[in-house]
Amino acid sequence: MVPSFTIASIIISLAVVVGAPIVLLIIFKKKFDISIKAVLFGVLTFFAFAYILEGLVHAIFLEWNKTTKALLENTWLFMLYGGLMAGIFEETGRFIMMRYALKKYREWKDGLAFGLGHGGIEAILIVGMNSVVMIVLAFMINNGTYDAFITGKGAEALAPLHDQLTGSASFIQLFAGVERLGALAIHMGLSILVLYGIKEGKKVYLLYAILIHAVIDFPAALYQKGIINIFVVEAYLILLAVGFIVWIVKSRSLFSSDRI
Repeated sequence: MVPSFTIASIIISLAVVVGAPIVLLIIFKKKFDISIKAVLFGVLTFFAFAYILEGLVHAIFLEWNKTTKALLENTWLFMLYGGLMAGIFEETGRFIMMRYALKKYREWKDGLAFGLGHGGIEAILIVGMNSVVMIVLAFMINNGTYDAFITGKGAEALAPLHDQLTGSASFIQLFAGVERLGALAIHMGLSILVLYGIKEGKKVYLLYAILIHAVIDFPAALYQKGIINIFVVEAYLILLAVGFIVWIVKSRSLFSSDRI
């Protein structure tokens, strides 16, 4: 059986990851008059560079190519690979889109909007879609229809979710929402950093963003390999998110043409 609190926690996380980007969009539009176009290009960047291109590279190196698949079984190589691939694809994607597709968008609020689109759609697709699946599975488990409908390869593929629903502590499900809120702040902060580099004509800021992104993702890779636990990852992410929120606020002064 799946505890009621587990189901409630998943629903709360779902509401957070879907609601937060929408609420922030409304607030930022009203307060800063952010560009919806910049938001949409942030969304497009996630699909093109993270979801499609990065996903294709992962499929090649982690699945199709047996040599690299075996090599990346090493925890530390996997950590470096995962972090750097995320940094290279997502930050390069930001740079290309903001540099060439959003040539007239060079204000602080445009970086904010772009990051909101990128981080918001990531939260909705990664946690939101997963939460919907988990809620459906939870009700199937509780009403006794899971074993009847989920069989064969389907049962094998969904086994990790089944174990997570029935075996992990209920409050763990709340971490998904907290994690995505932190990631959203990080995406907005990194978008502002890359945009600032474009504005100042300093490509080195793209390198900074790639390296920062990689370091941010390192603990997640270590968690996947069982080296550290979820509490360490979440604490690390929360601290980073606080730091990025401070950066987001203070970075506005770097865009001297902006006015409150």
